[in-house]
Amino acid sequence: MSFRADVIHALGADAFHTGLGALRPADRAHVSITRPRELLGSANVDQSLAEALPNAARWDYLVGHPEGNQHLAHWIEFHPARSDANVREVGKKLAWLMGWLRGNPLAAYRRDIVWVAAGKSAFNVRAPGVKALAARGVVLLVGICSYSADHCTNWLNCSNSAKLHSCRPLLP
Repeated sequence: MSFRADVIHALGADAFHTGLGALRPADRAHVSITRPRELLGSANVDQSLAEALPNAARWDYLVGHPEGNQHLAHWIEFHPARSDANVREVGKKLAWLMGWLRGNPLAAYRRDIVWVAAGKSAFNVRAPGVKALAARGVVLLVGICSYSADHCTNWLNCSNSAKLHSCRPLLP
């Protein structure tokens, strides 16, 4: 199947959007893309599943990107990063995401799981909660993040410091 078909199968016919079309404008403002046409598409997971799973701690978005002859799924959560309560909330969302992916065609994709700090972050790389989430595969990103198809090892071209990333735009 294709990325688009897998998104539609998992989230419904209206879930798939081209480029970053699924991201709310306020969230899209935190992402700068140099080659948007290379994206496979996006989906607002939270919105797509709100009616079916109203009480679930749903993840925000899925963005697809080609990587060689494979597809990479970027699971993106825009969430405050000001307190340990925020870390616990993202942990609950991660647990929900991993459970929801079981038996889901989107689970077959290689994935990046990304938490983009909404607003200022109160954490550093030594924060126990951030380290615990990093051990579970979550990358915390702070600032405006940029996508570059030339740097496919991590879709957000950010400087890495023990899984805490400080993002800078690729273009001024």
